[in-house]
Amino acid sequence: MVDFSNSKILDLAVHVVGNKSKDEELILTDTSSTIVDDVAEQYIKEYFFSSFDFELSYQFSHETNLSLNELYMYSSTIFQSPNSFVEQSKSIAKHLFEVSTHPNIKRGELYIAFIKDCIIDGYETNAIGIFKSETKDFYLNIKQNHSSFNVSCKKGVNTKRLDKGCLIFDYKQKKPKKVYIVDTSRNDTLYWKNDFLRVTEIEDSYTNTANVLNVCKKFISRSSDMEKTSRISFLNNSVRYFESHDNFEFDDFANHACENENHYQDFKSYIQDNDLESKFGESFEISKQAVTVAKKKIRNFIKLDSDIEIKIPSKISAVEEIIEQGYDTEKKMRYYKIYYTTEK
Repeated sequence: MVDFSNSKILDLAVHVVGNKSKDEELILTDTSSTIVDDVAEQYIKEYFFSSFDFELSYQFSHETNLSLNELYMYSSTIFQSPNSFVEQSKSIAKHLFEVSTHPNIKRGELYIAFIKDCIIDGYETNAIGIFKSETKDFYLNIKQNHSSFNVSCKKGVNTKRLDKGCLIFDYKQKKPKKVYIVDTSRNDTLYWKNDFLRVTEIEDSYTNTANVLNVCKKFISRSSDMEKTSRISFLNNSVRYFESHDNFEFDDFANHACENENHYQDFKSYIQDNDLESKFGESFEISKQAVTVAKKKIRNFIKLDSDIEIKIPSKISAVEEIIEQGYDTEKKMRYYKIYYTTEK
């Protein structure tokens, strides 16, 4: 759980970072920015924090030595020496500029904030926020001119939509810094996460649970020989397993999720062939929060070309026992036959 209700932005620096490959400029500030009043700070905090869902957590990484991860070192210096904030923020902006080489990366303002009194997992600590605004919206500006009003159009930042963001928490001693990210762009090759931040998912119960359910969705999407009813049964069985168990055991899970031996062997082969077990291991504690989030993203319905949808609740496991698929040779059309006891 993350709580910013009593947090305070102690320092804020704003830089402009362009696309290096397009010869766009990097504009660095030498001083902290001023937040004019409490109302402005409230809007800024909403803009910075509201886009984070705080589901997946990350940690800094490097192939050989963590001290070679630029963001890890810059953030560590700020936490240890807050007086170095502006200089370190400039280093962060320069690093982002160096990795901004993909042609789809947009120029934008980079906000770097030092935030005090954040609560994470019941622990009070400080945080560093790094946020980038790449898109601008037009808004109307109404100004009174004596007995009339002038209407003009201006361009500004939409505080309801953050393009890219990162929150770095100075977490408990002897534990890695916790990092959360936001990236709404779909066409710049994930440079924010992979090249700029260089983070990997923290292996906890939430991540492991989410990874298994994501693997399940990918498995059925690539199993072209599985009927849609079998795919939904597999997902429903998977969710029911996570809801009714406290701990995950791979073989036990596979037996619950798969309807027959063929599906069981196909699923195990898919896991082994793609080395997917390394994403979650053979056993772990199940996160009920991750299950709740995953359920909302599961497509447990069959959509037909006649715009008719058959929705199947997750509590139904053996879908084939109540929904039968067939082909009418006279009409030359497929059909679904649904069995039920009473209407509601």
